[in-house]
Amino acid sequence: MGKLFSNILGSGSKDLIILHGFLGMGSNWKAQGNRFKEIGYRVHLIDLRNHGKSFWDSNFDYHFMVDDLYKYFQYHKLKKTILIGHSMGGKIAMLLSLLKPELINQLIVSDISPKDYQSIAEVRKIGEGLIKLNLDGIEKRKDLDIHLEKYVNDFQMRQFLMKNIYRLESGKFSFYPNIKVLEKSISIIEKFPYMGGEFNKPVLFLKGEKSNYINIKTDKDLIRSYFPNSKILEIEEAGHWIHFDCPDLFFHKVMEWIKIT
Repeated sequence: MGKLFSNILGSGSKDLIILHGFLGMGSNWKAQGNRFKEIGYRVHLIDLRNHGKSFWDSNFDYHFMVDDLYKYFQYHKLKKTILIGHSMGGKIAMLLSLLKPELINQLIVSDISPKDYQSIAEVRKIGEGLIKLNLDGIEKRKDLDIHLEKYVNDFQMRQFLMKNIYRLESGKFSFYPNIKVLEKSISIIEKFPYMGGEFNKPVLFLKGEKSNYINIKTDKDLIRSYFPNSKILEIEEAGHWIHFDCPDLFFHKVMEWIKIT
């Protein structure tokens, strides 16, 4: 079993851990991480298993990923941290907080609820686009964009996705993520493993106004059954990738909440 790769920014005394979503990687959060670093945090941008520069493994579900994260906390002797998780990373963050509440002081969950999701079309479309991408026949990054445009309309999102692809020394393109395992795991990632208990410390849920991943009316009671000391805040003009759509607002709302809790 390998160790999780991370890019640690800064040397502050307060640890802030950021977990990316499905088909993301820690470096997607570097701009936000640098902002937290500049105000005194030591920021851990983690690549989850089968993503980024972390190890590949045929086992891929929330229990394995939470165990990976717990081992990372032990290795770096992390306690009383601030933990931010987006989408899949948000589910991992929620599960760790329920299992090991002593490790976390404040939890921020970006655009995901502690519930099962059924066939998320957006995620499946992105997955399909990457799975069907034959890298052996691609010579230019422009050709990557032409292929992905068939599955993802938004240009900036395609640029975001193409960060998962890099050139080998031979000149050929290769994937950072373990695409074959991830493609088989989409239905697992859509679920939320039932976890008893409560996390009673402060939790902030951020919802993108244009996203339907969190339904405030129907999810509020479920969220508070796990996280009784939680708040749900909607971010105007944002979709599912709030930190990408509204980076300034994301940072300021998170910092505003951290300071008052």
